[in-house]
Amino acid sequence: MKTPEPKKDRKTRTAIFANSKGGVGKSTLALLTCLGLASRHQNASVELIDLDSQSTSSDSLQRFANHRFSVINDEHLFLASGSPNNGNIVNHIDSEPRNSEKDSFLIFDSPAGSEPARSSFLLRCNLIFVPTSVSDADVHATKKYLRSLQDLFDRQDQQVSEAGSPAIVILPNMMDSREEYNELRQILADKPVYFGKPLYFSTLFRRAFRDEENDTNVKRLMLDSAEYVDWITSLILNGDTLNGAEEKLYQL
Repeated sequence: MKTPEPKKDRKTRTAIFANSKGGVGKSTLALLTCLGLASRHQNASVELIDLDSQSTSSDSLQRFANHRFSVINDEHLFLASGSPNNGNIVNHIDSEPRNSEKDSFLIFDSPAGSEPARSSFLLRCNLIFVPTSVSDADVHATKKYLRSLQDLFDRQDQQVSEAGSPAIVILPNMMDSREEYNELRQILADKPVYFGKPLYFSTLFRRAFRDEENDTNVKRLMLDSAEYVDWITSLILNGDTLNGAEEKLYQL
């Protein structure tokens, strides 16, 4: 009997926007990232999985879906507070086709209130993006979320070592100035995570999810954020160069 050839490593990159705090920009960043990946990597497939029953990002992105860009909003994948569907989410990640000819991207948008202790599928992601502003409430929630992530990694040490530790990237969001960015970096200086580029506040973000004629609001937002979108999409594409958590904050 002929021994089957081993499957080649798939080129699926998996990233999640996560924080237990609402209003930190998870859905907005997921929108920018998915559209950025779909427009910049035209031979790749992009899939947004909305884990939130409120369906903010999936409702907004559904009109852009096509044969390369899929938007999934499935109750079997929701992160309900009492019984998150870890098994279903892991199965979905593992069901991605292995295709050595093209890249594929899985982008998760998680709801507020989700906790790492009940979200072990996070260990299967390549990148965990944690958006936050510099406000006291956001910083407090982000610190707590980072501690919970580390607890999850410690409890699942064997699984992490076998699959490779996900890289945690802080995304400074809604920054008003470079001074705020530096302030946030100083606040989180002792955290063993990566520190990403700042996304400065713009009134365009207030209209990101409106259904406007010819999607003028989304086009303007993408143009205004082009440099940032280039950065975050490149980071996802080359995320395997990040070696999981650092011993201290590392600025990208």
